[in-house]
This record gives sequence, structure tokens and C-alpha cells, in this order.
Amino acid sequence: MIVSPGPAIRRRGGSLQVLDDKDEALILALERDARASVVALAREIGLSRSATQERLGRLQRGGAIAGYTVVRGRTDGRARLNACLMIRHARGGTCARSVVPLKRIPEVKAIQSLAGDPDLLVQVSAADPADLDRIAEAVRALPGIGEVTTHVVLADHLRRP
Repeated sequence: MIVSPGPAIRRRGGSLQVLDDKDEALILALERDARASVVALAREIGLSRSATQERLGRLQRGGAIAGYTVVRGRTDGRARLNACLMIRHARGGTCARSVVPLKRIPEVKAIQSLAGDPDLLVQVSAADPADLDRIAEAVRALPGIGEVTTHVVLADHLRRP
């Protein structure tokens, strides 16, 4: 059984949801394997299948579980190349104008506005260095984009949804 340290309070959509140790254990189990069956989850957290199913529903309705996702891998067995693009806007460029075309690039996995310099942090996933170069050039060509600095991720030490 996984036990997390004490209850947590999560705010979602203006409402508060108190999470007990079983809720936290369930969320941790789902973070490890979002495809686990309800029976396997129930066994792991020490509850019945029906009690676990009820908790899942409550956590989803309350927003503590916002969704499930697929992390795309490669079919050739090689790891994908992940990178962060640090973006400074050109004169007159804004986050509001840059975000829309960035969202259209399928390799872009996350876009975050930053306080200070640079203006945006864009996380991308590429097949290889040449593909990363192609993606960075596509970003540089967008209107309102000034400078783009690429930082290749060497290792993921922790990744949470």
C-alpha cells in the first residue's frame, strides 16, 4: 500500500476537495500506470473495487484527476529527443499572438508564459537532432518571434502530469 503524508486540499474551479491518504495513494498509483484496472488499483490501495470506483468518480468530478493521457514513444525503440525552446519576442510580439501558431506545431508539447526574460518556454519532442533543428526553425519563422534558444533535455529525473 502507498501512504502519502496527510490530507491535501486541492482547489479546482473554485471548489475545495480534501484528499485523504487513500485518495493520494490512488492518484499516485494512476500516475505510475493510468491503464491499471480498477481491481488492480483497489488491491494496491487496500479498498474494495466498488469503493475504489466511487473514489475515482469523485476525484474526477472534483477535478483532482483532470484527465488521462498518452505519452507517445517511438516505434523503432529509440528514445525521443526532448528539448526546451526559450523564446524572446520580437519588437511588438506578444504571448497572445505567439501561442496560437505554436499550438499548431504537433511536436510542441507545452507552452508556458514566463515572468521576465525570456517570454516563453516551449517544450518540444523530436525524433532526432535534425528533426529538432527543423522544429526550432519553424518556430523562428513565426511572426512575432525574435530569439529562440534551444536546450536539449539530457535526462528526465521526474515527470508528473
